[in-house]
Amino acid sequence: MHYFNKVKLGQEVFSLIYGKGVVVFALPKEHRLDGFFVFAAEYKNNQRVHYTIDGMPNWSSQDGCCQTVFYEKDINLGDIDIQPAHKVMSEKQILKYKDKDILELRCPSGIWRNVNECPQYLVDKALKKSKYYLFRKEKKQTKD
Repeated sequence: MHYFNKVKLGQEVFSLIYGKGVVVFALPKEHRLDGFFVFAAEYKNNQRVHYTIDGMPNWSSQDGCCQTVFYEKDINLGDIDIQPAHKVMSEKQILKYKDKDILELRCPSGIWRNVNECPQYLVDKALKKSKYYLFRKEKKQTKD
């Protein structure tokens, strides 16, 4: 069964990229097809994202795509690092870490994500506006 099999208008969702949102569009079940966008959520600043029944966003490529939205009741942010970067990097450092695939962006949700798992326009906007404090070198994940 798909995660958003029973998605309905007005349900609260949480995006790893945009934070809290509300479902503003949902196709009736008889019109849904796997791999196609079946619902949309709206976030702050009227940001609207369409998703597949598995929670894949419309801004990602199918290669390496992962679920980025969940029902809000299913999210526990207790273990998520949302602290600001300790040091602001230069544009040169940012580009170097991006090339090495170890660059993170602080998303509007407050969550740090690898730039390859973020909408490209968010990365470009932060660079264009010199918001270098929104980037950091990816932290090593510790194994429990």
